[in-house]
Parts: sequence; structure tokens; C-alpha cells
Amino acid sequence: MPLEARVLAVLHPVCAVLGVALLAMLVQHAGPEELGRLLSHAAPWLPLVLLLEVARLSLDAVATWVAYGHRAREVPWRCLLRAQLISTAVSSVSPTGRASGEAAKAALLGQYTGGATAMAAAATSQAASLVSSALVCLPCAFAAYLRTGVSWLTLVLAVHALVLLLVGLGMHAGLHGRSWPPARPLMATLLGRTLQVVQYGILAMAVGIDTTVVEALIAQGLHLVSLAVGALVPGQFGVRDGAFALSAGAFGTTPARAMSIALLAHGTRGLFVLLGSLTPLVWKVRPPGRP
Repeated sequence: MPLEARVLAVLHPVCAVLGVALLAMLVQHAGPEELGRLLSHAAPWLPLVLLLEVARLSLDAVATWVAYGHRAREVPWRCLLRAQLISTAVSSVSPTGRASGEAAKAALLGQYTGGATAMAAAATSQAASLVSSALVCLPCAFAAYLRTGVSWLTLVLAVHALVLLLVGLGMHAGLHGRSWPPARPLMATLLGRTLQVVQYGILAMAVGIDTTVVEALIAQGLHLVSLAVGALVPGQFGVRDGAFALSAGAFGTTPARAMSIALLAHGTRGLFVLLGSLTPLVWKVRPPGRP
């Protein structure tokens, strides 16, 4: 096993334990009763949030499908949806996040187009995701500026947007010789991120925060940053919650209310992680060419 893999094998469970411990401390500090009250108050909004998550994951699947280009028709749509569910679980628990999810999709779909084509499509989809995240993170930084001025939050979001953009463009240029990913995968992932902004706006409103587009964008920005900062923590438990609690002032609310947004997001994502984990057991597909 390579040294890097051995290090990750040790760090990943350690960070998982630290993340859960941090989450427990944050819950204790915010007050379990207060958090329970806020989460109960938000419950009626969860069906809408779950519906938006289905739409967002479907757009992720579309981004992968159109990344296959003229060979997309060789990939059965039902098999793509199955691969999307499985990749959602993989990306949520893997230290490399969405990159691992795209690799899982390529492994599952390569039997229809060949491994090289599947990996190229996965890389295109990943690059499109990075660039679209950067394009969404830029207005998130501006939203933070409107609420907090030139603060640590504004600077972190602006730097994160720049890093995402450079990495996404560099990845695609290195693989395909041109910087910008194709328009169709980029639009699909950008629409998915836009739906996620709507999700976070609904969650913020559901816990009693006076919410505008600005608050929704700040919440989305915190989500994107926590994905990077908490990459080694499965599900970003503790990391995302701490980021929201620390940024309560940007929402004009209490740490408990701000943290409730992250807890609800964990619950929404956790449901699809469970579905993705069960998918290989209950949803079987025949390899192509086998009766």
C-alpha cells in the first residue's frame, strides 16, 4: 500500500472520531433542548428540501451523462441513476469527496463504454463541478461582504472561489488541452449548485432566520468551504456545524439557529447516503451482453 494511502487510512477514522466529538461539544454548548425545538419547528419543510435534493442529484447524473458526449446513448439511464446513488454514498464518506464518487461512477459505467471513456467523462464532470462551485462561491463571497464587510468570512469565501476555479480549469486543461469544461456538464452542475442555494435558503427560513438571497448564499458558501476544510471528516460532521455556529452573526441570529441549518443538511444528505449504501444490495443490474 502506498504511503499516502496508509496515512489516509489512519487519518480518516481519527478525523471521524474528532468530528463526532466536536459535534457533541457544539450540541452541548448550543443546548440540546433548544436544538430539538428548532429542528421540530423545521420538520414541515423537509419534504420540499428532500425533493430539491432529488432534483440536484438528478442534475449531477445528467452532468455525468452529457460528459460522455456522443457515447452517452450507450449508457442506460437506469444504470446511471443507480451509479449516481452509489456515488453519493461513496463521496460522502471518502476523504477525496466527489472525486471518489466520480471514480465510482466510472467503475460502474465503464462496462458500457470502456474504462478510458468512463474515466474521461468522470474527469470532465469533476472539472465542471469545481468550476460551477467557484462560480457560485463568488456571489457567496459578495453576500458575506454585504453582511460582514471585509471579514474573515468574506476573505475565506473569495479565496475558496479562486482556488476552486483554478483547480477546475487546470484539471480540464491538463486532461483535454482547453481550460473551460463543455457547456452542458457545466450548466448541469451549475443548476445543481443553484438548487442547493435554494435548499439552504429554505432551511434557514425553516429554523426561524429572517432569510433573503443573501443569507441563502452565505449558507451555501459555508457548505462549500466545509467540504474542503472537512475533507477528511466523513460527512463533515462537526466541521460544517462549527462553521455555521461561528458565522451566526452573518445570519443575524444565534449559534443554535445557525447550527440547526447544518444539522438539517446532515439529515437530508444522510438519507441519500443510506439509500446509496443499500443500492448495490437491492438493485442488481446485468452486465451488458449477458441474458
